[in-house]
Amino acid sequence: MFFDKFLQFFYFEYNNFSHCHNFSMENVLSRADKIKKLMQESSDVVRLDFEIAGRTATIFYIDAMIDKVAFEFSIMSPLKSMTTLSMPYEDCFNKAITSCMPIYVLDEREAISKLASCDILLLVEGSDDYYVFSLRSYSMRTPTEPPTGTVLKGPREGFVEDIKINMTLVRRRLRTRHLVFENFTCGEYSHSAVAMCYIDGIVDDNVVEAIKNKISAIDTDAIVDSSYIARYLEEKKYCIFNQVGSVEKPDVFSAKLLEGRVGILVDGSPMALTVPLVFLEQFQSAGDYYGKSFKATFVRLVRLLAFMVAILLPAIYVALQEFQYQIIPLKVLAALINTIFGVPLPPTLEMIFVLLIFEMLNEATIRMPRHIGASLSIVGAIVLGEATVAAGLLSTPSILIVALSSIGMYSVPDEADASSILRMLFVLIGGVLGLYGVLLALAILVAYLVSIKNYGSSYLAPFAPATPNDLKDAFIKKNYLDMITRPYSIPNINHTRKSDGE
Repeated sequence: MFFDKFLQFFYFEYNNFSHCHNFSMENVLSRADKIKKLMQESSDVVRLDFEIAGRTATIFYIDAMIDKVAFEFSIMSPLKSMTTLSMPYEDCFNKAITSCMPIYVLDEREAISKLASCDILLLVEGSDDYYVFSLRSYSMRTPTEPPTGTVLKGPREGFVEDIKINMTLVRRRLRTRHLVFENFTCGEYSHSAVAMCYIDGIVDDNVVEAIKNKISAIDTDAIVDSSYIARYLEEKKYCIFNQVGSVEKPDVFSAKLLEGRVGILVDGSPMALTVPLVFLEQFQSAGDYYGKSFKATFVRLVRLLAFMVAILLPAIYVALQEFQYQIIPLKVLAALINTIFGVPLPPTLEMIFVLLIFEMLNEATIRMPRHIGASLSIVGAIVLGEATVAAGLLSTPSILIVALSSIGMYSVPDEADASSILRMLFVLIGGVLGLYGVLLALAILVAYLVSIKNYGSSYLAPFAPATPNDLKDAFIKKNYLDMITRPYSIPNINHTRKSDGE
């Protein structure tokens, strides 16, 4: 009797175990099929079915987005060679796989997100959980000197499109425990990695909190470049001037963090962002800090003059020619009359026409293939200019004025877009209201710039409001040894540039 009961109990338990075993195996395969469907049956999603210690397992990864050699020798070989597997599985995986630790994931949605982010996803019979391994590896250019930040002296490295490399470049220059990175994920479909960085003990917590809230509130399909983030961080949405700084060099980025700014790195973009931004930064360059201060002062004054020439020279020329020609010296006026005699267009329309020609040439040069663009520039600047002057359609002074204005515009490249729009507006005002209208428009522009506030910073600081302490690094730059304090126009809680010994 006892033996019969024992056989019945053993038969029942065996059937129950077999049923559970088959259910677990079917569960793994059905979950794997579901994941494949959730990934839209994409051809680059690779699925491998195999066994771990007699248990069915399925692994997923994105083709060409992982290190295949490391995947085979560091993950697949240890998993296939395992002879025992007991709960909890993560402990067994940690002992077998030493190159990368598995991430224990419970939520299916999070697991899919990890797989879409180029991680490796593992399903194992007997567990309803997901195990994630990270062996991301894809082609990426090495840090090189960026085209917009060339210097004669100083570091040649520039940011690249990989956020991890960019974070490393910053960490190499700021080897302190106070450097903080906070990670975000933005974009419904792109799931772009965004890293906000700052130096604790220098940055103002209110600025950090404000930027953190704005990044967290971003709700959009995709973040393709850091400029997308910049649009969400701007205080005035329709201002033509830059309100968020853009940096391509880690040394400049690190220096701005040391002044109390907050930096933003975006995966897939070589342009880092800095907040807050003041207008004076557009006239500063990395090379100013690697050479003598008197040279930096001279160059900054030249940039200021170039910016004023870019936006005002065409308007002043039109205003003088239309209304206040008596201000022009007699000899200059006589030479001018000889050159503009016979031109069919009035001065205002002529200047607008030349400006539009330049904008078209500029756009064509940028978008054409490089070897064709150089030829197009020569044709547009020399052949077209000479032909229009010889035909009497345009005057030589107009072409000269626009050429000088364009050179000045690109002397301050960060504000080239704003300069292009402003000089057209000033030409229209100068052609209608004359020189007084130009001066009035300039006063209105300055008043508008004064009204802009950017995360606690005045846009025209340190001039409006006047901050005497910050004038040592304005258009007149003093010696680096004299700059013992951080800018007061940038919100920060530690104004002294001296280490606390930690």
